[in-house]
Amino acid sequence: MVKKILFTLIAVGLLSATSGLGGLAVFTDQAAVDGNTFTTGTIEISTNPTTALVTFSDMAPGDEVTAPLTVTNDSTTLELRYSVTSLATNTDTKDLRAQLDLTIKEDVTTCTTAGFDTDGTILYDPADLGGDPAINVIGDPTQGAQAGDRVLAASANEVLCFNVELPLTTGDAFQDATTTATFTFDAEQTINNP
Repeated sequence: MVKKILFTLIAVGLLSATSGLGGLAVFTDQAAVDGNTFTTGTIEISTNPTTALVTFSDMAPGDEVTAPLTVTNDSTTLELRYSVTSLATNTDTKDLRAQLDLTIKEDVTTCTTAGFDTDGTILYDPADLGGDPAINVIGDPTQGAQAGDRVLAASANEVLCFNVELPLTTGDAFQDATTTATFTFDAEQTINNP
């Protein structure tokens, strides 16, 4: 019986030694895949002019002012969509902002007061110049695609034509009134943003 135990121990020892040697005899190699760089794109919107787009001093009923504004996607990588809001504040209690009519068009051949009515497509119907809080005049700044939002490809631009009119029906209550409007252009990426 001692021989049997001794033989079993020798067999186990030989198997252990062989498996250990087998593990040392394995060839190995390795390959690395480096340089996995990721860069995000950008969106960047700008306007020209950046201030005092449409202004008029000493307006009388029937007067209007018209001016072009260029909207540019300064990004070279990503398409964007944008909306426009108008915040108009009064310096008095006369609420001139609700009296003044704003119209915004695209594709106007000659963006002047004389040329404004000859062609182009209306983006914002003649309606209030603005509000406080701001009102949506083109699209909607809520994230995602909204009705009326404008889309610009990377490095693209478009010209919008703004017209503000003091209607002939404006009464005496609006004499010596002042309002100031701020047009805000909100942009967001279109890719992966339905």
